[in-house]
Amino acid sequence: MPSTSRLSISHLGQLTTSKISCHLRTHASATVKRRAYSTTSSGSSSTIVRIPKANVYRFGDPNGARPVLRDVDWTVEEGEGWAVVGSGSGEKTALLETLLGNMRISPPPPGGPFPFLSAAQSTDHPPRPLHELVSLVSFAHRPSASGGAFYDYTARYGAVREEDRITLRQSMFPEESGLVRDSLKSFVVDEHPEATSAEEAVARRERVRHFQEWVRKLDLENLLDLPFVALSNGQTRRARIVKALLEKPEILLLDEPLTGLDVNTRPTLLALLHELHESRSPRVIMGLRMQDPIPEWISHIALVGNGRVRTGTRATIIAEIEEEERSARERLYAVNAGKQDAHKTEQAVHVEMQNVNVKYHERHVLKDINWTIKAGERWHLQGANGSGKTTLMSMLTGDHPQSYTQRAPASALTLFGAPRRTHATATLRTRIGVVSPELYNAWPRARPMSVREAVGTGFEGGFVPLGADGLGVGLQGALDADERAWRERRVQHVLEGLGPRAWGDEGESAEQFAVRPFASLSAGAQSVVLLMRALVGRPPLVLLDEVWSGMDEAMVLAARRYLKEGDGVGEEQAVVVISHWEDEVPWGAEEGVKRFVLEQGKGRVA
Repeated sequence: MPSTSRLSISHLGQLTTSKISCHLRTHASATVKRRAYSTTSSGSSSTIVRIPKANVYRFGDPNGARPVLRDVDWTVEEGEGWAVVGSGSGEKTALLETLLGNMRISPPPPGGPFPFLSAAQSTDHPPRPLHELVSLVSFAHRPSASGGAFYDYTARYGAVREEDRITLRQSMFPEESGLVRDSLKSFVVDEHPEATSAEEAVARRERVRHFQEWVRKLDLENLLDLPFVALSNGQTRRARIVKALLEKPEILLLDEPLTGLDVNTRPTLLALLHELHESRSPRVIMGLRMQDPIPEWISHIALVGNGRVRTGTRATIIAEIEEEERSARERLYAVNAGKQDAHKTEQAVHVEMQNVNVKYHERHVLKDINWTIKAGERWHLQGANGSGKTTLMSMLTGDHPQSYTQRAPASALTLFGAPRRTHATATLRTRIGVVSPELYNAWPRARPMSVREAVGTGFEGGFVPLGADGLGVGLQGALDADERAWRERRVQHVLEGLGPRAWGDEGESAEQFAVRPFASLSAGAQSVVLLMRALVGRPPLVLLDEVWSGMDEAMVLAARRYLKEGDGVGEEQAVVVISHWEDEVPWGAEEGVKRFVLEQGKGRVA
């Protein structure tokens, strides 16, 4: 089993992962994008990538524009294992997009950035298009098919519409399963496959063999006939990688393949990627966040940050980062013993679960969950992919249909002192602040919405700005003067506490940031704005699921400071952080953080 090292501002060095498990989360979207470079280079076929001392620009940028990346000098030789590591997703992804031809390299590499492709093309009969030889699977939050419009991310919990019944097998692997679409709603076994040549028949059998091998190794066999909409991010993530591998690229670029995978599942994927990379079928280059584990077989790192790319051996780059981040680690883990809550004698109970169960026919997702969350508590919700964390979150928010059916004495779900079925959904949304991958994916980007308006939706928990000034209209349909003034102060507080100047961008004030279109922001900035939205109304319960996704290092540090020290959450608020890593929780044992662990649908206080 491959060992990994975890590279982060909080822990740099070696980390060994163990055990192999499975799971994923639904709407974590992976898009496969391809572009072509023409290569006429006669350079050595042992050189896989060569970008000699060049700047990288966006297509369409005017002359004199600031390059996205400066002085990139990068060579990848056959047999080396490379990871592109970035403190933020934007620049890291830009370097990977550069390899696809989606960025302009100046001066362009003679013959293109892939010298080995000349040799590869000469052996193909007939030659394959170059756009098939280099593929990127990018695990951005936003599904490209959604077109920027809002969609109902709670549909996964019921999966009752006809289109929601389409299985993983039907959705992604009909060819490998011998299926054809019989109608708009169903698939049937293809009993009359088109006649093919002997060579095509051999290729088809080989494709099916690889498919069966990869779904087995990635523990997807038992998921193929489940509704695609009901799968977790981690499960769909593994499936999308299999789909990309079936296209047989020469180079597979995987951008953040480990995000959302639990520590037990990651070795399964990393072992397969190592095996494929060693056999050059395909060569794998991974894009990783600073906090992601770096597989032992990665021998070289391209570190992207502040517009530059540093390349070198794994040991050299890690040593440089350890030195640079020493002071940041010390600040991050500074213990403030004086912040212990002395008031926690009579705490209101925000959530009480007694023998809560969630079942889909014979599939038992949550089993006899007993959990109490009180005002002022800080919780870390942990669990392997597929353990039921997202379902448990949907019970906490009251989004899940079965949150209504938990009735005493067999079971009970009490939110803020009353059964779920007694709460109007609109009321609950004002009392629970949520950040999650599902929310990020579903957020409407098709209509114009400013940052201030997006933050203001947090007061009502909706997705459309309400009221003339975007501060909402309240549960009664109108705001009095005092409520309006408080909301204005709260919006200003989160904009200043989490805005650009908080994460080091001195060039943009909170006021300037507030009027920017939400859809124009980087992925990291959008994540920060949605965190502002979750906090702005001071809800009694705050749920932070993969809250740091997409943020760069400076944004993460600013957000952690705001939550822990900057009055981001008050003593009366309960917070649940959902993460696979303990050091991603802003609070530690010294602040009294508690852990709730899910294991195959069963929960316990650790």
